[in-house]
Amino acid sequence: MKHTTSPTAIEEPGDHGRRIGAYRGSDPGPLVICIATLHGNEPAGIEALARVLDVLSENRVRMRGDLVGLCGNLQARSAGTRFIDEDLNRVWQHDRVDAVLESLRAGGAVRDGDGAPMVGSAELAEQRELLAAFQSEHRRARGPIHVLDLHTTSSESAPFTTLGDTLQNRALALRLPVPVVLGLEEQIDGAMLHYFDRLGWANIGIEAGQHAAASSIEVHEEAVWILLEALGLIEAGSAPGGGDRRARLARRAEGLPRVLDVRYRHVVSEEDEFRMHPGFRNFELVEAGQELATDRRGPVRTAFAGRVFLPLYQRQGDDGFFIVRQRARLWLTVSRVLRTIGADRMAGWLPGVRPHSDRGDAVTLARWARNRYVIGYLHLLGFIARSDSGGRVMVRRQEGPGPRPEPPPRAS
Repeated sequence: MKHTTSPTAIEEPGDHGRRIGAYRGSDPGPLVICIATLHGNEPAGIEALARVLDVLSENRVRMRGDLVGLCGNLQARSAGTRFIDEDLNRVWQHDRVDAVLESLRAGGAVRDGDGAPMVGSAELAEQRELLAAFQSEHRRARGPIHVLDLHTTSSESAPFTTLGDTLQNRALALRLPVPVVLGLEEQIDGAMLHYFDRLGWANIGIEAGQHAAASSIEVHEEAVWILLEALGLIEAGSAPGGGDRRARLARRAEGLPRVLDVRYRHVVSEEDEFRMHPGFRNFELVEAGQELATDRRGPVRTAFAGRVFLPLYQRQGDDGFFIVRQRARLWLTVSRVLRTIGADRMAGWLPGVRPHSDRGDAVTLARWARNRYVIGYLHLLGFIARSDSGGRVMVRRQEGPGPRPEPPPRAS
């Protein structure tokens, strides 16, 4: 069986050591792309992928399909920081990605909408190389593509998954016995996983635990092995020493709800002098009015009860904390049925909801209709809230893969 785990053995011009390793099966099948250190201070994913690739190679595990590991932000990883100039997980807006792809096609500088060269940053260069790497893997794919984005947190945390709430992403996330967090993509603009939704590739983020914890490496290992089996790349039970991986992973999140929904994001800037109070664990229960942090204006309190999510205990980042609440499993069932029967076509029948004038995949809301009931029903149908240039709330349909553009030819 042909396979390799040595980055130098499979490195191509332009890869710049970005490929952690790969294991190519003897038979065609799904391609699983794992991305580690999109934030440079989150090294656990690299170590976990190296371990998985070593076990596959040493035991010559029979595989149907391919596993590839990519490093996200090489410069930030070398510096040991979340990012150098800008967060690499906040720069995947359509216009920017299209500009970078055009630069790959033309072989020149990245230019903005007016044709002027974009101001260079470390992350712009990283994004360009990542997009080139995705194109290379797309060309080599021998089946459907799945993306696992491996992350860790600055606070202590049980493992969980995040996703853009499409049915295929949800199905992938629910294969892991850990909490699923919905709604994060509605709070954060420009996350990398949005790009894979645009391509129609199933994708999830896997948050393993605290950055430096040895258990975070183990969680990423367990998650990758479980998904390799669940997606049919390897036979069930064929992973050496992995008989109780699901049980071990489930125990790490014992007692937590299966599905949660982000209800609030506390945005911070460097000027705010935000300081999270020490000791909060991810998913810890908090009460309405509880003081969670301080900033230059004084105490920072939560407006309602829930679970504190991703409390900020690192220097970089603009997310002070989130508040999440449990989402009923019945909601998932109802939304799946509604999306399957195409109920999204009836969104325009809702009071205050109208088709968007320029986009067929979007609707707009009258100001008086921006309440949790209308937004909640649109979420059921697979829409996600966004704001358009007119200042109105726009809810964009996210269900279904949409067009699947072929990767552009490699620049000469």
